[in-house]
Amino acid sequence: MDQYRILIVEDDEDIVETVKYSLELRGFNVDVAYDGLHALRKAHRNEYDLMLLDIMLPGKNGYEVSRILKQEMDAGKIKPFRILVLTARKVDNPEREDFLATWSNADEYMYKPFELDDLMERIAHHLEQNDNEVKLG
Repeated sequence: MDQYRILIVEDDEDIVETVKYSLELRGFNVDVAYDGLHALRKAHRNEYDLMLLDIMLPGKNGYEVSRILKQEMDAGKIKPFRILVLTARKVDNPEREDFLATWSNADEYMYKPFELDDLMERIAHHLEQNDNEVKLG
């Protein structure tokens, strides 16, 4: 099986380095983007299996990035991949939070701070889902 490719989109360098190091130790090929526009450019140039996406980013926020990429995946413009949002941003209004989650079309949300083991489990789950979708294709 080919090595999985993951794009981390996060503007906090400490989080990037910790998660990137943990993923690389597990054999993943990891790219990094520090803002939303850079993430979109990378997603158009490369094929990924998973994106870890922060919400509060310079350029375009994570909600916008996820929505754009999911629309492009649906239109067949880019290879489909899973989007796991990692955010410290909790919206005070649960209805608004539900709306934003639905609008962005991300596959899952995890809130910061998170346990690294939990994140690795969620990543494994999403990659397995990706593999199952490709097989059913």
